[in-house]
Amino acid sequence: MKHTATALVASLILSASAFSQEQLGLRLETYAGVSSLAINPAGNLNNPLKWDANLVGGGIFFENNYVFLRETSLRRLYAHRNDASFAAAQDVEGPLSDNTFVVDFFNDGAKRFVNSGGYVAGPSLALRLGEQHSVGVFTNLRFAASAVNIPNAFSYYKYDALPFDETFEVPKLQASALNWSEIGLNYAFKLPTADGSMNFGASLKFLQGYEAVYLVSRSTYQHTKQPGNIVTVGLPNSEYGYALSLDDPDGSLLERKGRGLGADLGFTYIFQDHEEGYKLKLGASLLDLGRIHFNNDAQYHRLALDTTVTVDIDDYSQYSSPEDLQAMVQTLSENSLKDPLATYEGNSFKMALPATLSFQADYGISEHFYVGALLMQRLPASNPTAKRGNLLAISPRWQHRWFSASVPVSVYNWSRVHVGMAARLGWLVIGSDDVLGVFSNKNLTGADFYFALKINPFEIGGGGGERSGGGKRRFGGRGKVKCYAF
Repeated sequence: MKHTATALVASLILSASAFSQEQLGLRLETYAGVSSLAINPAGNLNNPLKWDANLVGGGIFFENNYVFLRETSLRRLYAHRNDASFAAAQDVEGPLSDNTFVVDFFNDGAKRFVNSGGYVAGPSLALRLGEQHSVGVFTNLRFAASAVNIPNAFSYYKYDALPFDETFEVPKLQASALNWSEIGLNYAFKLPTADGSMNFGASLKFLQGYEAVYLVSRSTYQHTKQPGNIVTVGLPNSEYGYALSLDDPDGSLLERKGRGLGADLGFTYIFQDHEEGYKLKLGASLLDLGRIHFNNDAQYHRLALDTTVTVDIDDYSQYSSPEDLQAMVQTLSENSLKDPLATYEGNSFKMALPATLSFQADYGISEHFYVGALLMQRLPASNPTAKRGNLLAISPRWQHRWFSASVPVSVYNWSRVHVGMAARLGWLVIGSDDVLGVFSNKNLTGADFYFALKINPFEIGGGGGERSGGGKRRFGGRGKVKCYAF
């Protein structure tokens, strides 16, 4: 079992560590335009440019505090993607080859989490209508997966050392993965105030669900480790569902299996420093409200008993691919209720989007130097959901019409400190919220990367479609900015 677990988690890191956090260098700057709508749907009202279009973009992210690869980087891992081998830390003796990666596990007292996500941003546009209104349309393909608040007793070394017949309580748990696309419509408007303006924005999103799987434990249960790879579960009360192309594993991953609606709501307050700009911007937003109803190739199951169930892990070792999921579910039903179909409850279920409460602040220290701050706090949901990671970030940046650079520092899930870097050169943005995980040899718990290729107003020697202002540009102002001549 030890080597099976090592191979499993190593494969997880190898396949998902190329999965983005919140793309801080892309979302927070003044010229973010349509990209800012993912953080606050009122964000484009303060873009100096009249319009901003995204051609293509994407981000991938993975982070956890359960397992890590010793002293390595995503760059090295990618270089050996075809010949990588993995060794458990407790089995390592002597020197290792460059393509061998050591898998180790955390052994502290923290609750465990795993978060993964990714997105592809399609054609999108944000357009200011005068000084008071902004409209936009955006398209995204998104993926999210999570398991959070896992009891420390399930930590690898802790559980391996747990004596047989010792029982511990496991609180409510949830693990979920969700793949969906969204087409969003955005509208925002501005109300002037004595010292600046209040901005309100909303985005309505039309959702299509493609793949989903979840497991929820609805109440506390008793877990006991037994000899012979066996566990007993007291008073189980769980539900699980999936919408997967099990009958056609070679079919398209983008086959629609559900539909839904979502919404983002946002507010910003601008403290105006000069006639055309701000010294301080404060914002708040509710993101990813909504859910998807899966009713194609979907199954919903429930297992609720007032007795103790014995589970022999070896009964499930033969199942190793998504195509085996239905057989595994039937085996569990047979072993628990003496009927392979007893847990089946229906052919549809609902999954919520990863709802989040966000607060933002942006302070102008000088004409080109700003410091932004972001707080993301996941919200509870009545339906199963792939939960977003909590995040607190400070992002100093130097910005100009045609280029910018930022160094965001963030705390992820209140346990991991990340240092990132991002740069914008013209219409190309590249960055990572955890640049050390990409290039530096360290204990690799995850990694992150994103990019965007955009287009916005360009005029040789002119204002580039920016807001006009009177006279010389001042700190906080948004007068004409001279474009470079190419």
